[in-house]
Amino acid sequence: MNGRTVVTSPECATRNRDFLEKLYLASFAGEVAAFPNAMASDFEAHVPPQLPWGGVHRGPDEFVNVVLPQLAVALDFRSMRLESISANCDRVAALMSARTALGTNIWIAEHWVIAGDKLQLLRVFYDDTRSLQSRRAIAAS
Repeated sequence: MNGRTVVTSPECATRNRDFLEKLYLASFAGEVAAFPNAMASDFEAHVPPQLPWGGVHRGPDEFVNVVLPQLAVALDFRSMRLESISANCDRVAALMSARTALGTNIWIAEHWVIAGDKLQLLRVFYDDTRSLQSRRAIAAS
């Protein structure tokens, strides 16, 4: 951190947890622009590098045009469930379950930083990235 003491409040945590939960619910209901519309212009997504769409992605456009199309091939979005969500002011963690395109179950942890009602940063963690690879990549391994 920057050496300052961070003071958090229950109101801040509740506001950001509720904000993110509404985005997930809207997304699950088919509102494809829910997350991109909530991203700051300098938004960053950190995705495990071993995935075809892995690495650091900057800006909502890159997230929408690079990450989401590849993720949509690898995951069954209709199966996604928000299992839990918790917040400590501007930091919010969400735990989800889903099925991959290969039919295996997977756990996804997403850690967000929210400031000024905008998504600033995302770090994604998967319990097993092998199940997110293409059918050809898995058959070759």
